[in-house]
Amino acid sequence: MRVRVRRRPVKYARIEVRPNGEVVVTAPEGFDVETLVEKHRGWLEARLEEIDGLRELAESGFPINGEFYQVIQGRRAKVHERFKTVILSPSREDVLSCLKRFLRKELLPLVDEYGDKMGVKPGKVYIRHQKSRWGSCSPKGNLNFNVRLVSVPPRLREYVVVHELAHIKYMNHSREFWELVGRFYPDYRTARKDLKRWWSIIELNPYWRSLSGV
Repeated sequence: MRVRVRRRPVKYARIEVRPNGEVVVTAPEGFDVETLVEKHRGWLEARLEEIDGLRELAESGFPINGEFYQVIQGRRAKVHERFKTVILSPSREDVLSCLKRFLRKELLPLVDEYGDKMGVKPGKVYIRHQKSRWGSCSPKGNLNFNVRLVSVPPRLREYVVVHELAHIKYMNHSREFWELVGRFYPDYRTARKDLKRWWSIIELNPYWRSLSGV
């Protein structure tokens, strides 16, 4: 078990398992990290075993809509849904632009549909390559979505859209916020767990790693 300790002026120590299999402990100076790791060893080993199980799946192709497409190297990037193939060009920018166009076509109808249902009017919709979250909502109601959403099953994209639209009414994660989310996406707790799993898959996927400069 690879453990990396980060000493920070935090009130409480926290422990997490990164998709690369590294255990990261963030703790204040003088905190007994070894005891914390031993206390959570069972959970850590189960999480590491889960990541090992995801690795083979993550390396089986390029994930699109929750499926793994065959990868073909070519001059211009393109997604072929009919043939379940993705053409990847040598240009990182070309590939990301292709994926953004594909995702925008999938997302905009959902934003319009749920915006009407939820009684909110979003501003502009941006798709960016982010390394830490699936989406965000600005105080002006502009929505940002991660291009990585192109890889997850459509039902999970639907949840992210509902989540971000709900922030137009509540710029927090209050009880009222989750009640609004639950009204339009009742199974949001399962979706949140599934998105964590997909984040690990994307982090382990060699093609996404290349697109992220890893």
